[in-house]
Amino acid sequence: MTFKNYFLTTVTVLAASGYLAAQNVTVTNAAYIVTTGSPVLSLTGGTIVNNGTITFLDASLKFSGAVSYEGSGTTFIKNLEIAHAGTSLLNNRVNVTGVLSVSNGVLHANDNLTLISNSSGSAIIAPLPSGSAITGKVTVERYIAQGKRAFRFLTPSVTTDEFISNNWQESTHITGSSAGANGFDATASGSPSLFTYDNARLIGTGWEAIPNTDATNLNALQGYRLLIRGDRTPSLITQTSQPMMNAAITLAATGTVVTGTVVFNSSSAIPINGTTNTTTNGYSFIGNPYVNTVDWNDLNKTGLTDAYYSWDANMGTAMQRGRYVAYSSSTGLTNSDSSMNQFIQPGQAFFVKNSELGTPGTITFTEANKLGTNINTFFRLSAVELPRLELQVYEGMEPTADVFPIDATVAIFDNHYTNAIEAGDVTKMSSGIENLSFLNSGLSLAIDARPSVTATDELQVQLQQFKANKSYTFKSLFSNFDLSTTPFLYDTYLNDYTSLANGASTNVSFITTADPLSYDLNRFKIVFQSTILSQQNFNAESVMVYPNPVTTNQFTIELPSYLSGSIGVKIINTIGQIVYETKADAQKKLIIKPTITLAHGIYLVQINHTEKTITKKITIQ
Repeated sequence: MTFKNYFLTTVTVLAASGYLAAQNVTVTNAAYIVTTGSPVLSLTGGTIVNNGTITFLDASLKFSGAVSYEGSGTTFIKNLEIAHAGTSLLNNRVNVTGVLSVSNGVLHANDNLTLISNSSGSAIIAPLPSGSAITGKVTVERYIAQGKRAFRFLTPSVTTDEFISNNWQESTHITGSSAGANGFDATASGSPSLFTYDNARLIGTGWEAIPNTDATNLNALQGYRLLIRGDRTPSLITQTSQPMMNAAITLAATGTVVTGTVVFNSSSAIPINGTTNTTTNGYSFIGNPYVNTVDWNDLNKTGLTDAYYSWDANMGTAMQRGRYVAYSSSTGLTNSDSSMNQFIQPGQAFFVKNSELGTPGTITFTEANKLGTNINTFFRLSAVELPRLELQVYEGMEPTADVFPIDATVAIFDNHYTNAIEAGDVTKMSSGIENLSFLNSGLSLAIDARPSVTATDELQVQLQQFKANKSYTFKSLFSNFDLSTTPFLYDTYLNDYTSLANGASTNVSFITTADPLSYDLNRFKIVFQSTILSQQNFNAESVMVYPNPVTTNQFTIELPSYLSGSIGVKIINTIGQIVYETKADAQKKLIIKPTITLAHGIYLVQINHTEKTITKKITIQ
């Protein structure tokens, strides 16, 4: 079907899914064109004047010839392809929701092109062949779903020629002054909410608050850490801080997009860390330069570790703002059950790390690294099914399915790896609050790659910045282990062993008190033992406590029949207080009748026998 010398004044519905051609078409301001199919509308030449609305939400618009695209109206299109060998000029507002491709020639956007981002997905720019280009200003959107009030690692995907106040700040509050000076939104504290990273900084953390929003532009290669509170509706002065965003937002930035090869090194505009200072410890913070997803595994990297680090805002408690998550190309794993994976999204910023402190690495992005399709959301690929242990930690004693861990660490086991620090091992980035890692050769690891397990192996768990008088729960996820070896979580503080299920999750709760040893860095470790030997051990699986929940202020502890001697029992509340304790001779069924009435809630029952302690959790109703 061909439209030639058409003048449209009313509603026109195109119910088609094939190939349509158009030349010299005018849409008046009282008219609009919609499609109910998925056609490709090819503009073969002449002038297209759109003073109304063209809505092709499932269709494609293709510039096949020399076309003048004019008018005061707006075009909504899924895909836009430039196939004309010359320069195609947009003099009409065009909004793309799918893929922008320039297979030939030059697209001059002329500040009339918006790449849409919403809950359904984000528009991308396909790989550009040699000789093709995109010039002029483009608006790139980044949709952020309503979630935790937390930091996000972002990059604008364009370099703006206007200030932050005319770009991102039009959608969300950006703070840094109690008086609202320097373009910032005023808050009582004046705390900054937008940061870049100075990898040459000698003190502090490397984070550098931006000096203003009314004299600073956004850079397409720069990584930014932005606290997303929601939209600009709430008053930052009168409304107290909330754990959740008040609404989903769409950040928008207008400027020139980055195309062609991009190299980050020690002399690039956003340089790779070349210092030996331990403040920034060889880390550099950069942005995905393209409006497209890139595969970390395919990027050319020299002098850098095989891992990159980003920020998962979902992790942590409701009032915390996320945790670092690392992805390793050697193992194909992240250190947490996070949506982060090998695919770096458009608009995403991330950290890289030098292999050797003081020796800057290089990372190169090319058009061939673009995936060419819109992945849109983070998803997790299956790694090689090697034996692995993921250890997550939650705040509180009863983590529910909808609660995210506050942190996590993972170990993978295969004889391709060794116990030395090498490829596959990923150092931990500390978030400044509770952090969980494995310790190996004096280094805290987010991912610990080790040889196959033997019955004498140990993994030292490290608790960094855990707090006194709190309750926590470990969740272990063991998979693909040889059944001849049984893993245990060993609590050195309580001398307590808990066997960890293979192929299933195991929850182990623990309490910290005012005693520093209860939140000591090295309180826990993973130990392995022959299954044959472990079957006769006094461990959590050999002890039962029932009924649970407890409704009559008494319960039964069922012990292994081979036990003899004295049994000590303590009942401890969630703040670490011993509310009841007793001793009795070992017997198959030990009935516990506290002399006080236990208040409703969750308690830990510690069962001690010959200097070994088993901990069980009960609920009093």
